[in-house]
Amino acid sequence: MFDTQLVAYDVPPGQEQGGEFSLKGAPIVVDKHDFVGVCIAARNLASDFGRVTGGDASTVLEHQIDSSWSHGETAIVVGSLSSSQIIRSLVESGQLQVDQLQGKWECFQTCVIENPACLFGCRKALVIAGSDKRGAIFGIYSLSEQIGVSPWYWWADVPPKHHANIYALPIHHISKEPSVKFRGIFINDEAPALTGWVLEKFGQYGKGFYERVFELLLRLKANFLWPAMWPGYPNPGSSFFVDDAQNQKLADDHGIVMSTSHHEPMQRATNEWFENNPDGSWSWIDNKDKITQFFRDGIERAQGCESYFTMGMRGEYDRAMKTDDPASVVQDVIQTQRRLIKERHGREDAVPQLLALYKEVQEYWDTGKLNVPDDVTLLFSDDNFGAIRRLPSGSETQRKGGAGIYYHFEYVGVPRSYKWINSNSLGKVWQQLQEAHRRNAKQIWVFNVGDIKPMEIPLSFAMQLAWDIDSISAISLPDFLLNLARQMFGGTIDKDVASAWLTYDRLMALRRHEHIEADTFSLLHYEEADTVLGKWDKLLADSQKLYDTEVHKDYQAAFFDLVLHPIKASAIYTSLRINLARNQLWAEQRRNSANTAARKVLDLFDADFRLSEEFHSLLDGKWNNMMRQTHYGYKDTWHAPSRDMISGICFVQARQDSNPLIGQLGIAIQDHPGVRPGRCNEESDRTHPSRRDLVPGVTLGAMTPYGPSSRWFTIFTRGSMALSWECSCPHEWVRLSKKAGRLVPGQDDEQVYISIDWDKVPACFHEEILIDVRSIGGNYGPYGDDFEQIHLLIINREVEGPFTGHVEADGHVSVPASKATSIAGYRTLPFLGRTDQGSVSVEPGRTDPPFLVYTVYTFQDVAEAHVELRFNMTLDIDPSDKMTFDVQIDDGGVETYRLVTDPERKGELPPGWYHAVQDCTWTHRQSIGNFKHGSHNIRLRFRHSNILLESLTVDLGGVKPSYLGPPASSFVN
Repeated sequence: MFDTQLVAYDVPPGQEQGGEFSLKGAPIVVDKHDFVGVCIAARNLASDFGRVTGGDASTVLEHQIDSSWSHGETAIVVGSLSSSQIIRSLVESGQLQVDQLQGKWECFQTCVIENPACLFGCRKALVIAGSDKRGAIFGIYSLSEQIGVSPWYWWADVPPKHHANIYALPIHHISKEPSVKFRGIFINDEAPALTGWVLEKFGQYGKGFYERVFELLLRLKANFLWPAMWPGYPNPGSSFFVDDAQNQKLADDHGIVMSTSHHEPMQRATNEWFENNPDGSWSWIDNKDKITQFFRDGIERAQGCESYFTMGMRGEYDRAMKTDDPASVVQDVIQTQRRLIKERHGREDAVPQLLALYKEVQEYWDTGKLNVPDDVTLLFSDDNFGAIRRLPSGSETQRKGGAGIYYHFEYVGVPRSYKWINSNSLGKVWQQLQEAHRRNAKQIWVFNVGDIKPMEIPLSFAMQLAWDIDSISAISLPDFLLNLARQMFGGTIDKDVASAWLTYDRLMALRRHEHIEADTFSLLHYEEADTVLGKWDKLLADSQKLYDTEVHKDYQAAFFDLVLHPIKASAIYTSLRINLARNQLWAEQRRNSANTAARKVLDLFDADFRLSEEFHSLLDGKWNNMMRQTHYGYKDTWHAPSRDMISGICFVQARQDSNPLIGQLGIAIQDHPGVRPGRCNEESDRTHPSRRDLVPGVTLGAMTPYGPSSRWFTIFTRGSMALSWECSCPHEWVRLSKKAGRLVPGQDDEQVYISIDWDKVPACFHEEILIDVRSIGGNYGPYGDDFEQIHLLIINREVEGPFTGHVEADGHVSVPASKATSIAGYRTLPFLGRTDQGSVSVEPGRTDPPFLVYTVYTFQDVAEAHVELRFNMTLDIDPSDKMTFDVQIDDGGVETYRLVTDPERKGELPPGWYHAVQDCTWTHRQSIGNFKHGSHNIRLRFRHSNILLESLTVDLGGVKPSYLGPPASSFVN
């Protein structure tokens, strides 16, 4: 993954740098007594050379030193220090120096050796030596990647780069030790998508499937696996150890460390138990002897294979135990498991062990009810949605067994499952993994990836950080994506692909797909829904154009898979939700266009399924079933629906005219749904124009030089007839985007934008103006033509005196966190958070940080103002260091607050989490009392690096309901 470059391609004659030599046709030499996984990787490297050069695969020679060499002047030599006689001979001859490699974990070095002593007659050899078996394997696959074969070449249909020749560069490179010792995935929640695909393509979760998984992991420099294990479909579900008798040995041969999930102890699959035992039998209290033997069999079966044993026990079907004192039961389970290990291996700590502190098990640990031996790895967890719940604290950081994290890229459970396509924000993942590594949770990182295939990007990202935590910084996410795009698509469209991925990632930071409903984004306020949908529409249009005009046919399948499909699926999903909201609002207003929106919803629902069909037909059905996960129709439950369903579509009777008292021409304004929309009003005979309590329904927000550049109102039909309309205003400096038009039932409504030419507005102008709107040229019944007046307050005002900061408009001041007046001691995380402005956190390690300062200007005196802080959703990760922050208004006193409050019981999630985890934010709102006209400073100080501020809003009474809050106010310098 983007290591030091070791090869060059197609060097023109006369441009050699000196010392490079051709690898085309060079045999790959491996000691036949080396680890099996090294030989497997060598054979894959040989095939990769064939893919890249367009010829036959390179020859693999399982060589011995005493064999005569008659295979040409060049070679690629691969092997491990401990098991390759060929590598040892190079060391003994003094041609290979390995002092910096000895004793290291999974490291490798590469160099060019002239006239290698072990290969008599070979002029030059590119040597890859591993400190251990996986070091050699990772060195081999690093070369594969550098010659042009992506780790995802098979899984994402990425074609190899074609080169007529490949040259080894005379570079000596030694890799660093991985940042995380055990790095891998959990194949979980895999039915119906992955399971349906596996059954069709491989018949079972057996050798054919897992060979592909193991190879992918090793190419990503991963080494650890929790295998597929979902119960059912078909009954009893998958069991890695018995589905195929070759699975366990196959993993060990490849070099994959096998473990079992957080609730599957002792190398036993849950389904192994339930296949032979009735429901209710997985109880330590009721069935201890039989479960003990079940554990003993797992230990015996794993003997001789590199394994990481999951300890402890949960209740049936991954739930809490049903007992009065579950912690003592878990303690007894662990003691029995340790005794069984000692019986087989002679020592309780003879094999690596982990205890997953997942859900209620964390509670047992936090309350001191568990005594876990020091050599057992503590595996902490996130909240299933990407916010880590707990990390090592105090003496936990020094445990012999270390600590790790179990982290979700998909999940099935409360408050709502998400398992369809990638909905992870890489900026948030980066920040959480950095916290884990910094706090010494770096023994194991295991990621729940669901069906694997939709998670190509986040999994690549996580494995890159696990291999080298410093390889991606807070500001270099675009560089990572560009390198990944270049690896997969070459240098022609790499920048466009990386840009598309980055935009997708930022949009996914808003909210996970399955958590979006029709009312999530506001249709009325801050143009929120239109802005979100506009971003998706533009991203889709750009990506579709790129696919249609720039993507070479060899890359179209990969581009569709990795770029176009997730973007199009997300755009369809978001558009459907927003159009459903439009349909419901417009139906309330009795607009004809409600029916147009309804039809669009149905069309989008059909387009969603057609897209999955297109995915399943890709490459003659290679990925059939992989997009079967349902994603519409959750309603009020976390359970994934059995089939997609949408509800709440409304229709109006288009052939029916509106009551003449109301009129056929309707007006809707920004920020207001209408007063009693669609209903007959007692004052209807005097609604030409609206009067009394109906006036708010036609009154726009004030326009000022510091507010929004435009306001809008919509003219629509609410009857069967076509209408012509016109509008006018009293001042030429009030600009209307359109002054006349014609409305035809079934066609789009007219949205009119109002803007102001402020240079022409009289100084200190402060008046409400009226914009007349009327239907014209028709006989609309006894009440004549429709007539309405839009009310608009215009205030021409200026900031007094020298000032730098954000300025009030619409009764509030909104400031992005990254726009502080003083930001010393803090860092900006530009790709973390729900907006394009990013987030701000204190620099890690700062024990006494300074204050952030935000300067705002307000035009009014308010008796009761509020400040609202929006933080990205994180949790207390250290029980001895809770997340606190200080707030100071101007020169007032400093007040200290907790970001999250304590849960009712240790180990549980805090109050408010259920909604905050879907909103992706915590909101802190406090009264700041009397607020006078003029300049103010809001000072904030964060005492924890896991506090991530997104925005600050001073609410003077004008903040309107929305998902994201008000956009940034005008900045004056």
